[in-house]
Amino acid sequence: MVWNYPEISKEDFVKLLKGFVDLLILASGFQSSGVPAHWDAENCRKALQWGLFFENILRSINSSDTSGESVRELEEAISEMKSNPLFPKGLENLSLDTLSKGREFVLEHLMNNSTLKDKQLQAVLVAAVESDGDGITDIIDGRLCERQAVVSCVSALETGLKILSRNVEPKELPQKEDKDTTLLGGGQQPIELVTWNKWQSKGLSYFLSKRTLRLVSGANLIFSAPRAQWAQVLRRLHVSAENKDDIFVEKIELLLLGCVTSRWTHLIEGIMSVSYKSVTVPEQYEELCNLLLQRSKGLKQNEIALNSKVEEILEYLTEILENRSHRLWELPSSLTAAAIPSWSPLFGLYFGEIEKQLKLDLSATRCCSCHKDLNEHKDCELAERVWCLYVFHIVCRCHQTI
Repeated sequence: MVWNYPEISKEDFVKLLKGFVDLLILASGFQSSGVPAHWDAENCRKALQWGLFFENILRSINSSDTSGESVRELEEAISEMKSNPLFPKGLENLSLDTLSKGREFVLEHLMNNSTLKDKQLQAVLVAAVESDGDGITDIIDGRLCERQAVVSCVSALETGLKILSRNVEPKELPQKEDKDTTLLGGGQQPIELVTWNKWQSKGLSYFLSKRTLRLVSGANLIFSAPRAQWAQVLRRLHVSAENKDDIFVEKIELLLLGCVTSRWTHLIEGIMSVSYKSVTVPEQYEELCNLLLQRSKGLKQNEIALNSKVEEILEYLTEILENRSHRLWELPSSLTAAAIPSWSPLFGLYFGEIEKQLKLDLSATRCCSCHKDLNEHKDCELAERVWCLYVFHIVCRCHQTI
């Protein structure tokens, strides 16, 4: 094939296209470091000019390339660029067709990013007016209608959840005809209904909070890329001496959420459907110990078939938490329990931290003031973490096929 367009070389076109890809990444809301990208009217106007540039040049190439060889050269160059494993997954629809609608392509990324604020929307509108508005205002109007429809759905969902949380009444404790407490053994007392409901509501509140939903959206985007790319993004997150520990914990949280994004609905349904069980903390602990002992290839086959992406995230988490597994205690107990499957080495590390607390290991920082006896842990952080593991792994089996 021969490049027949004299106004610009194929090599220069590809260089400009790579720059355009970088611009679209920024338009999607984040810099390569993971820091949010902020857009003013001037930068929005320049971005639209880039889109217009590709519209004009493709129109010119199509009109002058009678044999179609230059077009085929470009299609091959774009295909080669997209085959690079580091190419952003969110731009897989890049093609000559999308480039021929360059300004619309730019607006799609500027207006569909999850960090869009009123100030940025105003900047986009100002830039559109300054760019002659040739069809651009109609495109913006359509995008706004689509976004408003999504916002309306989210608002309706939030309203429904508020109504649900106000009207759900705690289930009554089942009455037992035989009140002989010998079945509990040694004076053990089951978790109280009030405590059970409190932990269940706490977990559900975390999973449905606006902050968590934003993080889930971000995790879904970040981990759609190859491991080399998302690992680089995590490493580049801004860290200073003051916020080093906070950033590390946030990275762990993002990674754990990345493990559950593909089964988010199943997770929410699972924790909402859990009914009260008259069970003691030692009984929960014993079942978890049995689960840990039964870990094997056979057990793993009964778990949800994880995609390679989740396996990569768990492997990465295990590596960075080596000798630092106690940092998992800084994350919500419901997230940790829901995200880590029992066959993962990380589960053993996390459960080992619980055992340290029970054995009063001097190397472990005490999470509560309860006595060593497991029966003494009733409404404390340790009991809550045991309960979360019990609920997600034994009761609703959120890690197993259903």
